[in-house]
Amino acid sequence: MSQKWRPLQRASLRGVTEADIEATLSKIPGESREGVKAALDHEAENCEYWINDLYQVQVRPLEDDNGNVAAKHLNIRRRDGRPIFRDWRHFQWIKNQLVGEECEGLEIYPAESRLSDTSNKYHLFVYTDPAYRIPFGMSKRDVMDDTGTRKPGFRQRKF
Repeated sequence: MSQKWRPLQRASLRGVTEADIEATLSKIPGESREGVKAALDHEAENCEYWINDLYQVQVRPLEDDNGNVAAKHLNIRRRDGRPIFRDWRHFQWIKNQLVGEECEGLEIYPAESRLSDTSNKYHLFVYTDPAYRIPFGMSKRDVMDDTGTRKPGFRQRKF
């Protein structure tokens, strides 16, 4: 993607509509209309929504057993609903802005029994404690800008 990055801005969610309730009821057989409306209202009250010209991000707090926010679920989608042919740097910038530059997160490729694939979205789960380090992954910072001296296939683009 060559699109210039624009920071996300806080957005307000429109109220839960009858169409939202119907769409959710169609996916959860046996659930009551009241239960679905209550769940959608709870989500709208407890989540933040952020947008820029390209993305919409729902930020949902994830609590530990003591009720403390231990992580945040970033539900990322394009505003136009099209597939994300993602730019890793965009997702890093989203994580940095909405949770923190020193916070670490994961994208999970779940067991089929836990698969969530309802639309063109990505899900990042980011720890809120900036001192916490995931016990695997890179051990140190290694960042390069395009110097024009590397072989094709090993080249980095400019920031």
